[in-house]
Amino acid sequence: MASFNPHPLSAALLALVSSATYANNEPATHQLSTIVVSAAGYEQDIKNAPASISVVTKDDIEKKNASNIAELLSDIPGVDIRNGVGKTSNLNISIRGMGSNYTLILIDGRRQTTSSDVTPNGFGETATGFLPPISSIERIEVIRGPMATRYGSDAMGGVINIITKKVTDTWAGNVTLSGNLMEHNKEADSSKVNFALNGPLINNILGLELRGSYLDRKGSERVVPNGTGRDPRPYKADNFDVGSKLSLNINDLNSVWLDAFHSSQTYKNDDNRLGTLDTATRASGYRPELEFNRTQFSVGHDGNYDLGTWRSYISHNTTETQGRTIPSGTFPNQAHSGNDRTLKNTDIIADTHFVAPIGAHLVTAGLEYRDETIVDDIAGIGAEFSAKAFSVYLEDAWTITDNLIFTLGGRYEDHDGFGGHFSPRSYLVWNASPELTLKGGISTGYKAPSAKTLHNGITSVSGQGASFSIGSPNLKPETTTNYELSANYDIGNFDLTTTLFYTQFKDKFASGPALANCHYTDANGNQPNLNKPNCVSYGSHITGMQEFSQQINTDEAKSQGAEVSLTYNIIPEWTLKTAYTYMDSEITKGTNKGNPLENTPKNAFSATSTWHINPQLDLWLQHEYKSSRVRSSSTPNAGTDAATEYRLTGNKLKGYNLFNLGTSYQVTKNIRINGAINNLLDKDFTSHQSYTSIDGSEKQVYDYLAFGAAISGTYIPSRNYWLSFSYDF
Repeated sequence: MASFNPHPLSAALLALVSSATYANNEPATHQLSTIVVSAAGYEQDIKNAPASISVVTKDDIEKKNASNIAELLSDIPGVDIRNGVGKTSNLNISIRGMGSNYTLILIDGRRQTTSSDVTPNGFGETATGFLPPISSIERIEVIRGPMATRYGSDAMGGVINIITKKVTDTWAGNVTLSGNLMEHNKEADSSKVNFALNGPLINNILGLELRGSYLDRKGSERVVPNGTGRDPRPYKADNFDVGSKLSLNINDLNSVWLDAFHSSQTYKNDDNRLGTLDTATRASGYRPELEFNRTQFSVGHDGNYDLGTWRSYISHNTTETQGRTIPSGTFPNQAHSGNDRTLKNTDIIADTHFVAPIGAHLVTAGLEYRDETIVDDIAGIGAEFSAKAFSVYLEDAWTITDNLIFTLGGRYEDHDGFGGHFSPRSYLVWNASPELTLKGGISTGYKAPSAKTLHNGITSVSGQGASFSIGSPNLKPETTTNYELSANYDIGNFDLTTTLFYTQFKDKFASGPALANCHYTDANGNQPNLNKPNCVSYGSHITGMQEFSQQINTDEAKSQGAEVSLTYNIIPEWTLKTAYTYMDSEITKGTNKGNPLENTPKNAFSATSTWHINPQLDLWLQHEYKSSRVRSSSTPNAGTDAATEYRLTGNKLKGYNLFNLGTSYQVTKNIRINGAINNLLDKDFTSHQSYTSIDGSEKQVYDYLAFGAAISGTYIPSRNYWLSFSYDF
């Protein structure tokens, strides 16, 4: 462990605590009901919501030591943000042991999740960089468990709904400046600015909202000096986003809105940290700089009538990757090798739903249309893959008694790639007393194959252009069925929720048996696969690979666990907030039978102890624990580097304890300063062992990280100092 040298920022942090002199030690204790919209599509008390749901409040957002939305979710039970940082250091968000690609992200109820085919080879985590600036967020609602009945494909693990601030009657806004300064100069310092502004252009008729952010991250030194490949430390980044929303009140019953948003993430790759650069003799697929862009336009209508409420929107979402090239050997001749590779995804989504009270029933009926188009030159210059889906959904919340609500619903989707799919759910909520609420239900989820995955031909290249994958036109959707039971006991200063769940996973996408390449040519010029009865051909020019990989529906799995959350105001000046998750998963069918579904830790615990020194000043200590993770869900072949790493690590990614210390100081009504010492004990998440590779070179295997297409496991910088200055106006 490095010795602790107090940094000026830490001194400033301590000065904040010691300089506050005015105090009122009787903070308000009145508890208001938490209102949510994500579980059913309309406002309801969180106690009555037919789902396991957690809320990150406005107060949490303002005071937490978070630089991005994923970090705001770090202490929610069932949520894991430590399972990989990809290649760009953005955090993936997993729920209940399902990978991040099974988490559906919404902004104000509008779908944001798009196909990861537009960010292949370990860049899927860039999706969490296309989200609103923290200054513009009112709250975040997190549903744990599948929600396909309401939201369709992708909501298998859960749903994250980011609720933004509404246009106010008077002009108001916020500017927040923040920065991370690393104690060790080998790591990357960063700074960020967020802003949000909204108000009326015409009182009670036309309102405007503006929002944006900018991130500047410096470079970092490699963990292994003079290394040339992947490295866990993030490199230079230059990211920004800007958005605007116009809201028009037509009359007392109807309003319309228009929202536009653009985000750009730029990352340096001049040292091969993101991928191997092209050379004069071989194109490996990467340029010295990569850029990920998203542009979204949405228009919507909100109606509030005597019969009920009507919500509709249409969105056009374009996501593009720049800086990738066409690898050598992809086309019959080398003319295209090294040329820019087009990677572009366009989603058009239309959704409308009506919520109407009918006696003791609250009925929701809706329609959704999705049109997805992916352009990827890897399958041919300008090659397009498209898929369309139309869904109808219906749900009824029946208030049987004042204290008993039964929800029953279903969704039918007609997909032009695989046909129809039906997703039902049922849920029962019983308010046994004013303090005790019991819930339980069965919900289902599914994930449709992407348009590109269903293509009959080459769909992707990996290994810096050395390995090809082909599509699977006969793929079916992956499906989950979730059973859960929960209890909430809330007496104001003591709020405890416990949830038990069991999930069955069927038709999971997995790598199928390798398909022999008919045109493989060995070093002697022979073609040993040419006469094999099941060999396949995707061009006589593809001679360097023996086999093609392909996805099939094969695996089945199960997961089960418990989630516990507690908020306890021990005394008015002291609050304890804890969360615990137990997770156990197993693949029950397929090649990897007996292995875990994901490398999620079996035990995860977080605790934040907050001392409310006075109404203006809080001081908190945060603890995060994760038990070890399974490194790989498959057993490697003997005599490979993977087998050596398997032996050296026992196929485990180490568990850890992490501590952070911070404060939040409301200097005036409009000015707030937050500060934190992150990784207080300076734990090293880059510790590793060196070994001799089968090719004779020296390689490293990391204790907390594993390198594949992306970086899985946990990377957290060493001790660093975070300071935030926020001004409301």
